[in-house]
Amino acid sequence: MVCALLVVAGCGGGQSSGKVKVVASIVPLADFARNVGGDLVEVKAIIPPGATAHTFEPTSGQMKSLSMAKVFVMNGLELERWATDVVRKVGSPGLVTVVAADAVPRSRLLKTAGLYDPHVWLDPSLAVYEVEAIRDGLIEADPSHEDAYRRNAADYVKKLETLDGEIKTITAKFSRKDFVSFHPAWTYFAARYGLRQAGVVEELPGKEPSARDIARLVDKIKALGIEVVFAEPQFSDKAAVVIAQEAGSGVIVKKLDPLGNPHDPDVRDYIELMRHDVVMMRGAMK
Repeated sequence: MVCALLVVAGCGGGQSSGKVKVVASIVPLADFARNVGGDLVEVKAIIPPGATAHTFEPTSGQMKSLSMAKVFVMNGLELERWATDVVRKVGSPGLVTVVAADAVPRSRLLKTAGLYDPHVWLDPSLAVYEVEAIRDGLIEADPSHEDAYRRNAADYVKKLETLDGEIKTITAKFSRKDFVSFHPAWTYFAARYGLRQAGVVEELPGKEPSARDIARLVDKIKALGIEVVFAEPQFSDKAAVVIAQEAGSGVIVKKLDPLGNPHDPDVRDYIELMRHDVVMMRGAMK
């Protein structure tokens, strides 16, 4: 299969439709690329809605899409552990790879169980750096349209700055600052807006909590007076529901989506996704 894909990669070129073919790992990065590229690009997210980058394994069809791309946009910081090997096997010789989180200043990255927490896009002020990295990648792949990419990126950055201001205004009114999330996705968001991700259901995605883990988290929820456990649409909410039930009748389960879904109007693009998640938070933390 890899040999066949390499043949495809050799004749792909990434611009057969007249547009620069861009493949992004996750939906938010694909949306950034569409906003920067405009009508000059054709963008696809390789990880489909409902899946998560942490446990994703690409199919042969998804690898074929990558083999035909001119630009591949990934987050980095070990979010897409599969990517390096797949790009090496099927990426076209002229593929421009953008590791978007590499553009974020190291001073603004937060330590985690790995080297750094990878969920930088959930802080709009850090998403700006990823947008600018994508801009530079598109310019490298298609230098004849540099002015358009720079103009589009600048326009989109202004929208992200407005979004950042909106979220600050809303979260400043939260009477409660502590929350529990499904996995450690919201650390940057919490740090940006004066909140605290006080605990997580799964420290590592796909590793279910033990009875001891659940008991400790329930104790923390009670001690801090936390009233919400945030699940995610990419994972089962069974453990979150059990924890909320054991923590007391006043604890509810809501869903925050860190990735979005182009087919769902509530979370179809990055800005709508962030607004939707903040509304979910406001309803549980006001």
